[in-house]
Amino acid sequence: MALLPMLIAKREVCCCLRAKTMFYDTPDHDTPESHEAQRAGPFWCAITQSLIGPDGKIAGLEPCRGSRSCCRME
Repeated sequence: MALLPMLIAKREVCCCLRAKTMFYDTPDHDTPESHEAQRAGPFWCAITQSLIGPDGKIAGLEPCRGSRSCCRME
């Protein structure tokens, strides 16, 4: 499984965060090297369909956490 869906399932990041790796699967998605590469993005917000979230800040693995005003952990 790709890194982002795992983090969303664990409620570690906003469920509206998106990355291209969510939409395809490869045999190497579970390797440590692949997870490290997936941390780089690119990411976007599903609400705004942009790299900027509803609060005007950049979307990404680190910024889109529970402390952010627009974060949804559904």
